[in-house]
Amino acid sequence: MGMETASILLVAIGIIFILAEIFIPGEILGTIGVVSLAAGVVTGFFVSPLFGLVLLVVSIVAGITAFWLWLKYFPKTPIGRRIILQADASTWHGFDQRHGELLGRTGIARSYLRPSGIALIDGKRVDVVTRGEMVDAGSAIEVIEVAGNRVVVAAASPKGGGVAGREA
Repeated sequence: MGMETASILLVAIGIIFILAEIFIPGEILGTIGVVSLAAGVVTGFFVSPLFGLVLLVVSIVAGITAFWLWLKYFPKTPIGRRIILQADASTWHGFDQRHGELLGRTGIARSYLRPSGIALIDGKRVDVVTRGEMVDAGSAIEVIEVAGNRVVVAAASPKGGGVAGREA
């Protein structure tokens, strides 16, 4: 086997190992691929400067083309769809948006609120907090504030006229 064949073989092995790094991550295959690719180009320069330059240019053009094709088509493959996130995060929220609908609603404290606990509001279990006061289990409560996932309640007055302790 001549030096030309060895150079081409090293470049081909390098490209294969770099491509294998996509599917078997861990930097080992990629590192071996880069070293093999560089060794192939360097041995190409030992054959002749023109042959080494051709191998270098072909390697760079093939690398750029392969990277562009990978960016364009890999996300559309079955493996790419499983690996790459398909939706952007602009519609994501770190909280349940339905909590905003609870403002002003009344319910029953299912556990002692000291000052946090569980309430039943519109037939749904909701984690709630008070402004610091203690509320007994089974007491009527009213949602007075909603901020993200934080649902603030207060004990409702016995007559159903609003929150106890709230000034008119």
